[in-house]
Formats: sequence, structure tokens, C-alpha cells
Amino acid sequence: MPRRSLGVGGFTLLELLVVVGLIAALASVLVSGLAGAGKSHALQSAQATVANLVTAARLKAAATNHKSRLLVNADPGSSQRYLRLIVLQLARQSGSSPVDWDTIQSVYLPANTYVVPGALTGLVSDPSRWKRDSDATQDLVSDLFKNQSLSLALEGEATVQTWTGVAFTPNGTLAALSTGPPPKGTVVLALGQARPPGSFAAGEPPLQLASAPAVRGLVLSAYGVPSLLNERNAF
Repeated sequence: MPRRSLGVGGFTLLELLVVVGLIAALASVLVSGLAGAGKSHALQSAQATVANLVTAARLKAAATNHKSRLLVNADPGSSQRYLRLIVLQLARQSGSSPVDWDTIQSVYLPANTYVVPGALTGLVSDPSRWKRDSDATQDLVSDLFKNQSLSLALEGEATVQTWTGVAFTPNGTLAALSTGPPPKGTVVLALGQARPPGSFAAGEPPLQLASAPAVRGLVLSAYGVPSLLNERNAF
């Protein structure tokens, strides 16, 4: 019987290794792209959350004729809340200086997204990269929250913590958290990573902001109306 020749269309071992290598490289690129898209989506979601809370605070103040305020946790000792927990509160009394406040809503920003406070102390490894494109002498921070600070315990909690934020009058205009002129300016949102336990001293921020170019945020007019800022060069 004559022998049948083997097909010549098979792959050699070297060819198979090349194909496997190409598949691995493509998979790596795909996973990296998906991860980047996920972070971008989280930052966009954080931006929408803050804008919605600002709008809700203004509407609550107008509907009740009482002041409202948004508080951002700025207490380094509260690592889970720090720069991620935002609380909407409504005053129980009318007037410009209410004493008692009720919490209407508490919202956490998506994982690894944070509100940049009014100062970068301890939050970045290279402060020179966190300068505004419009003014290289100014840090890329939330100037709306500069010099805005309160120490209080939320209802049902015994621990007093530090908060930053902004208040709204019944007319919808901006007001200081305690005393002083109304704040103005931007809110900056950025990606970040929690620092490993034991890598920072007590009182230092429990996280570091990760990427200066990847920021979003909003600017509030004097009447408290938010406008979205989607690129770094918009600040």
C-alpha cells in the first residue's frame, strides 16, 4: 500500500510560540485599556455625584427657606471617609446662623476617587506637577474649600471629625460654613490610592493623589450653579 503523506499545513513549535506571545500581548493591551476606561468612568461618576449634590442642596434651601450645606470629610483619622464621604445637611432653624442641622443624605464617591481639598499638604509626592495650567503659581486644589472647616460629630455618632465644604442660602447663593465672606471657585476631583498601614504618621493623609493630568471637577457661580470641568486645562 502506498504511504499517505502528512499534511504540510501544520504549525511548527516556533510558530505556535509566536502566536501565543501575540495573544498574550493583545490581552495585556485590552486589560490595560479596560482598566483605564474604568478609572475614567469612576472619575466621571464622582463628578456627576458632586454636581447632583450641589443642585440638591440649592433646591433644599430654596424649598424650605433654610440654609443647607455640603460637608466633605477632611479628617485624616477616618481613612474610609477621608475626602470620599459627602454629607448634605439642612438647617433646622431659619436665619443666617442656624445652630442645629439634620443630615439629609450621605454619599461615598466611587472607589479611588477623591475630592481634592483646599491644600495639597501630604497628598502628593511632587507638588510641582499639581499646578494650574492657567496660573503656574497656583496649586490645582478646590479653592471653593479654602479656609472652610468645621469640627462636628454627625447625628448618632460620638466622634468629632473635621469637615470642609460649602453652605447655601435660601436664595441659592454661596455662603461660608461658619463666618467670613462667601467662598468661590472650583471643586477638583482626582484619582488616588490608599497608603499602606504604617507608612504614614498620625495626622497625615491616609492616601496619595495619583495622577495630576487625570482630573475632573466643577466650578460654582456666585449663585451656586455648577458647571462641569472635564479637562485639566479647564481649571
